[in-house]
Amino acid sequence: MNREELEAGARNILLSNLRKGVADWNGKEFSFVVPSLRGYPFQWFWDSCFHAIALTHLDLEQAKAELTTLMSAALPDGFIPHIIFWEMEKQPDFLSRNIVGMTSPNYSSTIQPPILAYAVERVYRATGDENFKQAALPVLTAFYRWLRVNRDPDDDGLIAVIQPEEAGTDCSPKYDRVLGLEELSNRGFIAALKKVYEAYEPLRGDDLAILAADIFHVEDVLVNSIYAFSLRALARLLGDSPEAAEFHREAERTRDALVAKCWDEAAGAFFDLSGVAETPVKVVTISSLMPLILDDLPRPIVERLVERWVMSEKDFWLPYPLPSVPASDPKFMPGNPQGFIWRGPSWINTNWFLSHGLRGHGYVELADTIVAKSHEAIEKSGYREYYHPYTGEGLGARDFGWSTLILDF
Repeated sequence: MNREELEAGARNILLSNLRKGVADWNGKEFSFVVPSLRGYPFQWFWDSCFHAIALTHLDLEQAKAELTTLMSAALPDGFIPHIIFWEMEKQPDFLSRNIVGMTSPNYSSTIQPPILAYAVERVYRATGDENFKQAALPVLTAFYRWLRVNRDPDDDGLIAVIQPEEAGTDCSPKYDRVLGLEELSNRGFIAALKKVYEAYEPLRGDDLAILAADIFHVEDVLVNSIYAFSLRALARLLGDSPEAAEFHREAERTRDALVAKCWDEAAGAFFDLSGVAETPVKVVTISSLMPLILDDLPRPIVERLVERWVMSEKDFWLPYPLPSVPASDPKFMPGNPQGFIWRGPSWINTNWFLSHGLRGHGYVELADTIVAKSHEAIEKSGYREYYHPYTGEGLGARDFGWSTLILDF
């Protein structure tokens, strides 16, 4: 599949999945790409950021519209939801099949990995649109400050998530013990998640109280890697201003905390921290590799991660790398176990992050192989939600938006 064919397929998906209109509930115009027409009919935070980055290769005006729509959902305190229900008529059916924490009927009360500042930077670099950047900056500064104030109660530079979908990696085995998962299935996951939400009901809307309750309080490595990565992007967007220095400092604090608190020298991997007590969750997943996206990660740690895990053929270096869980893990599930996701298949978005990270650290050949194998999987199976790491078979949703990130590898 050549570049022209890749772009044609991506354009077809992104434009077919495009939704435009005016929301009945707030009178605002919206223009965004749904992740997939079947099953994902609304705007998701990090999906939208990935769509905008892919759109910089296809449609610059729509790339701006995608992020403008997302940022228009910001609340006065800076919070930006992980799902916005622009078209409310579709919501009842969706909520009958999914659990979503909400304090408003129009959007979720939870976050997703905070990649927004980097997406805005990419769109700004592609368009040179100063008005777009200037309109975005107050939203971005308020959002990243909201995260610091409301999700880092111990002020150590690591923000916490309050349920697994906030990290974007839903059913990952690293959450099994924290959730008290009793049945290794999607049904078991939903049952465990329901218990979490039921416990949150009296506290809904107060993130600090929810974190203090210590029900699901995880300082997630993937989330914090993306947080530090995007704080750098926000600082670059702010130029020479005092605010830029503020966000550079925050990025450094988060990087330092990841190294000091989450790095396990014996395992050669990063681990999430669970609870107020910050107990390491000693389960290796794709998250354990994510600090590779930080260009200032100490070189000895980079080399250890790559040599011990990335290049290991019994762990992550499978025929279609990089799986979401190493093949050596007893809970590795490479196929599609009825929606029990993030337990083995390879994903284009994490491949996008890590191929860029590896290339930045000088591992060009490894990055090129990840890119080539991602291309091959899409050529075999189309733009799917995720892929079998041994066969490249496409799994999950069809015509999935963020897999168009292949244009940006």
